Amino acid sequence: MARAVLNPLTKEEEDIVHSESLRILEEIGIKVTSPEVLMLLKDAGAAVDMKTQLVKMNEELVKGALAKAPKEFSMSARDRAKDVRLPAVTVQGVNDGQPTDVWDVHTQSRRKSRMDDLIDLTVVCDAMPEVDLYWPEVVATDLPAEVSNVHEYAASVAYTDKHVQHGAGSVEDAQALIDIASAIVGSEDELRKRPIVSITHTPITPLRYQAGDIDAAVMFARAGLPVIHLSMAISGSVCPVSLAGTILLVNAENLAGFFISQSAAAGAPVMYSSESGPMDMRSGVFLSGSTEGALINAAGCQMARRYRIPSQVGGTAASGTMPGFEVGYQKAMSGLLPALAGADQVVGIGGFDRSGCESVEQIVMDCELWRNVLRACRGVEVDKDTLAFDAIARVGPGGYFMKDIHTLKHFKSEILLPRIAMRPASPGAREEPIREAARAEVKRILAEHRPMPLDKSVVQAVKDLLARYDTRLHGKPVSTKYLDRVG
Repeated sequence: MARAVLNPLTKEEEDIVHSESLRILEEIGIKVTSPEVLMLLKDAGAAVDMKTQLVKMNEELVKGALAKAPKEFSMSARDRAKDVRLPAVTVQGVNDGQPTDVWDVHTQSRRKSRMDDLIDLTVVCDAMPEVDLYWPEVVATDLPAEVSNVHEYAASVAYTDKHVQHGAGSVEDAQALIDIASAIVGSEDELRKRPIVSITHTPITPLRYQAGDIDAAVMFARAGLPVIHLSMAISGSVCPVSLAGTILLVNAENLAGFFISQSAAAGAPVMYSSESGPMDMRSGVFLSGSTEGALINAAGCQMARRYRIPSQVGGTAASGTMPGFEVGYQKAMSGLLPALAGADQVVGIGGFDRSGCESVEQIVMDCELWRNVLRACRGVEVDKDTLAFDAIARVGPGGYFMKDIHTLKHFKSEILLPRIAMRPASPGAREEPIREAARAEVKRILAEHRPMPLDKSVVQAVKDLLARYDTRLHGKPVSTKYLDRVG
């Protein structure tokens, strides 16, 4: 796993969170509104009340699930060179997703997102090496709501060759994602070997697993595809106001998710996940990008390491409502803490306003920030060469190191040079120079970058799948012209 230098919990506190989580699952239980999943868990040995839909599981069942969950796996990509191995050696960056608003780079104003926005966001993320895997960044609100989710996946996997994670709120959606991914890699058997798609499953905190969402997670587990069990706990709202109480519920929800996945298919790949934080007690809104949220998510990373389960947590998050200083400091705080706590993946690149709006220029600025987070995680390398005694002896008292050979040898590896930051302001500028530089980089990427294309035969196969899916759920096919330029 990524090296951890921050542990929010002591070992004794970690033990207490674990034991109290087991107590929640055995004494309070979880609510599951899917009859099929209730029967699955009953057959797996859980105590199930079909009338109240409550499921209780004892310590042995949870331990058994943790033992079955793989400690290592890959999130594959269309380009094999971009496969994501877990646990991570170095913390991996993930973009934000998936609201219905976008920040228009041309008008510098907020509006509803469309399919063309999703494609632009995907292409920019594909071009940025700091984004290790991709989450469809916005909802295509110009498509019918009942089918937009699957079209968003189709567009995303066409315009990036990185691993794509998405969501599925029904077995129909889950099957469509599996079918599209299978068409791309060749078959369902090949997809099991090279899982180019994963889904995020989010329980309704506290402790409720909704029909449709949890059925989709079970389907992905049975297909051998990764499921990110994402707890979105809000302190003072759907969780206790105390950080410890929120951490406890996050942990219990993740353990319950692991039990469900392993009951569906032993060895199903799972990830521990938390994108949590406090509620603003003055307004009732979620305080995204808060220090408290960063501590909760960092504690989640610590618990994931205890269970040897890879982690994906929220970070580089912000409540600020437009790109600028407020967004920047919140993203720096919320991204750095979980990264230092050993997160395998941190989510949030490109988003702001509590993940309610996405921006291509924010992606570029966040990647500049993420390079600094990675540098902080790398730490200080101490050996005979980097201690530089010989260089100090050569230069001597009152000397200057710029022209010494030691400086020439090490400055690129030791010092992170800004790419779009620390630029002089233009005459009469009314905004930070970094935003101008980010927009210029976005313009260059969209003009020059070409993602790895899909074969024409694969594009046609995907279009045929979408037409059948649309007809079944919407009554008629939806236009797939957005795929015409990728074949």
